[in-house]
Amino acid sequence: MNDFLNLKNLLDKNNIKNRVEEISIYEDDELTKFLFFNFPIARESEEIRIRENDPNISSIINSNFMKFRGISNYEAIWSNELNYIECEIVMPRNNVPSRFILRRLSKLFNSDEYLELESGHEISDPLSLMLYSDARIKVSVGYSSKEFAILSTYKDGRHIDIEKDITRFRPTLKIEEVSVKTQDEAKKLLEKVSNSLFYQLDILYDLVITLCPRKESRVARTKRVRKSNSTEVDIQDIKLDYEYDEIPMALYWFAQSNSDSPIFKYFALYQALEYYYPIYTTATAKTRIQSLIKDPKFNINKDSDVVQLLSIIKINSMSNISDEREQLSITLRNIVSGDEIIDFIANNENLNDYYTNKSAKKISDQKLRLTDKIGIVDDVAERIYEIRCRIVHNKASEINNKILPMTKNVDYLVNEVALLEFIARKAIIANSCPFTLV
Repeated sequence: MNDFLNLKNLLDKNNIKNRVEEISIYEDDELTKFLFFNFPIARESEEIRIRENDPNISSIINSNFMKFRGISNYEAIWSNELNYIECEIVMPRNNVPSRFILRRLSKLFNSDEYLELESGHEISDPLSLMLYSDARIKVSVGYSSKEFAILSTYKDGRHIDIEKDITRFRPTLKIEEVSVKTQDEAKKLLEKVSNSLFYQLDILYDLVITLCPRKESRVARTKRVRKSNSTEVDIQDIKLDYEYDEIPMALYWFAQSNSDSPIFKYFALYQALEYYYPIYTTATAKTRIQSLIKDPKFNINKDSDVVQLLSIIKINSMSNISDEREQLSITLRNIVSGDEIIDFIANNENLNDYYTNKSAKKISDQKLRLTDKIGIVDDVAERIYEIRCRIVHNKASEINNKILPMTKNVDYLVNEVALLEFIARKAIIANSCPFTLV
């Protein structure tokens, strides 16, 4: 029996749900047989796929990959049986090969295990550096374990030689000889250890290393991009017909320049939208004031007329419109219709899938009524405001439901950014004026 069937039998024996499927990797390609199974991550899972003729199948069978589970929010694995936690690490400041992390640490600590990797030379074993060790715990960094390499490689559709191509493994933080019984315990310990040690590296040596957030697989990402690019675009002439407000546009471009950071992009777009709150929330008072002072009988030197003007201003300043949530609702009612929101979501396959499944609940409790063209405007306003608060309110007394950088929630935020971007554009367009050269 070949290794492909041996692997399937091993999965079956361990009650891991799997399937064999023939697919074309590229258009017009020949059909290739793949074995698919799900790798558990807390209450979710990631799909792993292995090609029938993959040279690593024997190594996979002989590894301990089935003893591991994933950790939500991070590119990490843990094992209760092996008393082990492992997570990919990155240097967010530097766009350099991952090997640079290990070189920098090795030079920093004058490690005997440091190996100079010159062109044309290979290493036979992964470089490893012990950061801390005592009777309770061992913490090291180095090229990843075979099991981590297997799970990360086949999740992402990459191809490496598991037994020989060590230098293409990702650098990881390894925590060993610790007792962890649940995913939550593993996640909490991983964060505590990395925060403690990495913060010291930052303060003492100006070396910024962070845990790698869990990334969408390349297969899933390709499917999503194909969906979003499936709509044909009509070519239109570019004209200088309108000009737009300077401050919202500066915030809008800042949002676009931070597309790789959904939190920054979301908050910048929110601020662009927020710029217009006073325009719409003071509209009623503005109309009354304009009507009053346009009246030929209005006399600026007459006390009763001035008192009437002050009364309008006072009533507006004391109203509930000062509440930011209400200002957002009023603004949305003036710049976008429920039909436009419903059509925007329906015509975007990714958004439609997201807002109709349980994933949307992970980032906000506010549900969007996708068939209610009246109620959906207030639904969107409430959802935008709730997400905004979860991003910016991080006091010590507010510990629940935060949206923090480098967590799984940021993946869901990508969809919310798309909706907020649509709303912010509506506000900017609604407040544009004819273009002039002065």
